[in-house]
Amino acid sequence: MVVWLLAVALLVAGADLAVRAQQQKQRRSVAKREQEYTRPKPTAPAKPTIPSANRYRPDKVFLEQADSLYRHGSDTVERQIVKGDVRFRQGAMWMFCDSAYYYPERNSMDAFGHVRMVQGDTLTVLADKLYYDGSRRFARLFRGPSCQKVTLRDSRGELETDTLYYDVATEVGNYNTGGLLRDDVNTLSSIYGEYSPRTHDAFFEYDVALVNRKDDYRLYSERLRYNTDTHIARIETPTRIFGRNDSIVTSSGWYNTANDSLELTSRSTVFHRDSLGRVTTLTGDSIVYDRRTRVSRVFGFSDPARRGLMEINDTARKVIITGYEGYYNDSTREAFATVYPLLTEYSRPEPFFLRADTIYSRILTLPDTIRPGRVMLPDSIPAEEELDSVVIREWHYAKAYPRARFFNTEAQGVAVDSMVYMERDSMVWLYGRPVVWSGERQVNGPLIAVHLNDSTADRADLPEGGMMAEHIEEDFFNQLTGKKMQAWLADRALRRLEVSRNVETVFLPQEEDSTFNRLVNAQGDSLIITMDEGEIERIKLWPQVSGTVTPLFLVKNDQKFLRNFQWLEAIRPRREEDEEGKLKWGDDFGEISDELEEYFMENSVNDQ
Repeated sequence: MVVWLLAVALLVAGADLAVRAQQQKQRRSVAKREQEYTRPKPTAPAKPTIPSANRYRPDKVFLEQADSLYRHGSDTVERQIVKGDVRFRQGAMWMFCDSAYYYPERNSMDAFGHVRMVQGDTLTVLADKLYYDGSRRFARLFRGPSCQKVTLRDSRGELETDTLYYDVATEVGNYNTGGLLRDDVNTLSSIYGEYSPRTHDAFFEYDVALVNRKDDYRLYSERLRYNTDTHIARIETPTRIFGRNDSIVTSSGWYNTANDSLELTSRSTVFHRDSLGRVTTLTGDSIVYDRRTRVSRVFGFSDPARRGLMEINDTARKVIITGYEGYYNDSTREAFATVYPLLTEYSRPEPFFLRADTIYSRILTLPDTIRPGRVMLPDSIPAEEELDSVVIREWHYAKAYPRARFFNTEAQGVAVDSMVYMERDSMVWLYGRPVVWSGERQVNGPLIAVHLNDSTADRADLPEGGMMAEHIEEDFFNQLTGKKMQAWLADRALRRLEVSRNVETVFLPQEEDSTFNRLVNAQGDSLIITMDEGEIERIKLWPQVSGTVTPLFLVKNDQKFLRNFQWLEAIRPRREEDEEGKLKWGDDFGEISDELEEYFMENSVNDQ
């Protein structure tokens, strides 16, 4: 009996184990099928039907066509499996695919294979997979075997990415795994991007690159807005733009890629490079640049809270023009500046400064005479037979007008009308009541030409006559006038002076004990004076000489000065200390003294 009961128990236990083993096997089989399951086969076929409901509702996804339809799902959620030439519609949006899961109650569907979303002739989206929520009107599209890239096309461009999220309601698509946008002008790429086929507006962020396929201009930034209709890129972060012959550094503005124009609205720099690699830079708080004409307009802020001068810098010739408004033509190499403009020539040990109400500068191609000492007016070109040798070279030309002044450590000058600087012969020409100072000497006349040698004024020419004066002591001045004058200087000292025609002079000869006891008044036709370390070595006045010598204690006031003599030290440009104790020129920001303002106004009226 015991043996029989034990056998029965073993049989029952074995059967139970067999049942549990079979259940586990079935569960593993189900789990395996669920893991491998992608597109389950239907359990019962159903013929597609078209309901009588309004199929143009924008809030409802309708199945419009399929070669086959099967129902599959739980009691609570119906899932239809459709295959072959599948078509869905929601409002004006059509969606096509090879097969799909359709959830009528959820108003959504999952589409597979050769997916297309089409809205009239304005939008087409291509993908391998589409997950669409009709209630939210939101689509997630992925690349795959049937479509290597998700592609969005409209009438203006084409967007490509691996994964695209598209909001049908707002008509905006975005990606965050990298993508690019092409139109008929540019190709733009970034890690994150947004695009609206309705407005043609695009937004890009992180590693943004724009390539202008017309001229190979390249833009790099971290954030950019762009419109495929206008082809205008809006710059919002630090950005670099590179072209064949120029490059740009900026942080805000607009770049019209269709007509190659830029408007930069932050402190920006444009670099122009010529065929020899020479660079001219433009820096300003606002720059408008037309690449087709190669013309730029540059501005600085006049607001004291954010004051910044614009700057045009010819780095090859070491010439900088600053001011609050500027113009530069890269094709003709012309520069123009107004509103407190200043030209600084810094090729020499001591910079040379030129200032006026307006400054014009350009590079000229002119013959260079090798003959030393040749002096030419700024607009003159010597005849070929006049030259010992002719070489065609480029020269810098600058004109400052009106109310012009120049200054450096060695010499300073002012002119009512204009000043012209010619790199060709290192000359500065002064027009309109000009005055030039060097050390204790003053020269004035109708026209003055000053020769610069390593920032030092070593010669002054007065081809139309003038007057030279030197302060000696108290109210005594050495004075000299004539119809034509030439003076040579060295180390701020007069070394030689030549005067011809109608020579008149008043001077105090220095005695051996360095005192002054006599005043000489003399007249003649020609005069030569040579000096050494401030002392007269030789005076020659010829051929007909007349004059007087008067002891100082007998000199009358009318004997001290030549006719029309003026000592104009009050209008001389001067150096002064700034707030930090550093030396600067007194009119560094264009301010001038009341005396100089009065001199300009009086002589401007007299010239009219």
